[in-house]
Amino acid sequence: MKIFYITSVLGDSGGSEIYTRDLIRELIKRGHEIMVCTPNPYKVKSAKMVFLPKAGHHGLWKFEAPLSYKKALKAAREFQPDIIQSHSNSMMGLIGHKLKKKLDVPHILLIELLSSKNANIHTKLIHSTEKIFLPRLNYDRLIVWTEQMKEKFLLPWGIEKNRIEVMPAAINLENYPLNANGKEITKKYGKCLITSIKTLWGTNVKGLKPIVKAMKIVGKKHPEYKYVIFGEGTERLEFEKFIKKQDLEEKVIVAGPIKPTECKKVWAATEIAPHGFVYEFSTSISLLEYMAMGKACVINDIGNVKPFVGDAALVVKSNTEKAMAEGIIKLIENPKLRKSLEKKARKRVEDLYSIKASANILERIYKEELAKKTAETK
Repeated sequence: MKIFYITSVLGDSGGSEIYTRDLIRELIKRGHEIMVCTPNPYKVKSAKMVFLPKAGHHGLWKFEAPLSYKKALKAAREFQPDIIQSHSNSMMGLIGHKLKKKLDVPHILLIELLSSKNANIHTKLIHSTEKIFLPRLNYDRLIVWTEQMKEKFLLPWGIEKNRIEVMPAAINLENYPLNANGKEITKKYGKCLITSIKTLWGTNVKGLKPIVKAMKIVGKKHPEYKYVIFGEGTERLEFEKFIKKQDLEEKVIVAGPIKPTECKKVWAATEIAPHGFVYEFSTSISLLEYMAMGKACVINDIGNVKPFVGDAALVVKSNTEKAMAEGIIKLIENPKLRKSLEKKARKRVEDLYSIKASANILERIYKEELAKKTAETK
């Protein structure tokens, strides 16, 4: 099958980027011919690449991409795809919408995140564009990560139920070996580690702050534990000032940027992995990564968290440092519970959130839409 894959997110770091990368790789592994159309300067091995012009901050690339629609159309006409797959947001969907009009092939749109709880102008703008465009674009099937996104947003916006498909986010389990060695990390930071790997920008930083505050409480009872945050971003300086203001510089360490190849060492060295979300939870690739590595996670209760993790993580009251601290302390003081969650976490990812399962769903959708198209032409 020939798939013209349009995406604004792609790479080796960042949850959405990793998810897209691994999904495309899995489709290629199954014998599909892929042409990737993206403003992101990242090459996928064995895929044909079309790079759209970009300028300024990467957050703007998605909005700039539709202006280069003609370049995408030229490449798609030469490629002659069976399927157009747009991915991540309605701006990519808009390109797919235009290509479907010109090429008359099925168009599948995958949307990762919809949230009415948005922390900054950028995420508010994204939500507004989704609300405007998603009911109007000509996709044959709209894929979202959770039932919550479908019920809370898509159906009330007037999108037909039979056009919506729920496909959970996923990761490639081959990238998350349980035998990884974390000695290098524990040698540097200590053996009792609580960690996060996050890009330090708006929404992520807001989600990390209650965890930082929780360390005041945790530190009083268990001073041997440190919270180490790996990642870089535009708000790192502001975040470090926040930590200093809390007088937690000894307990909370911002370790800075981390290479994708080094993440395994951090996961392996981690005892407890807290996750704080301020937007309505759809799915977090970062959370999936820690679960895949068999780590006990403490997560604030927002949106779709409980049905997503089931009994494989400890869910606490949303956005309160007291609840987060109590959850962390509970796992520190109850090794049996921690071990139980570690086993359940890995198994839940294996059972429900593997990239192979997602590729299976995509292939089914592609075949169904191609069959409909064939029936229409007879």
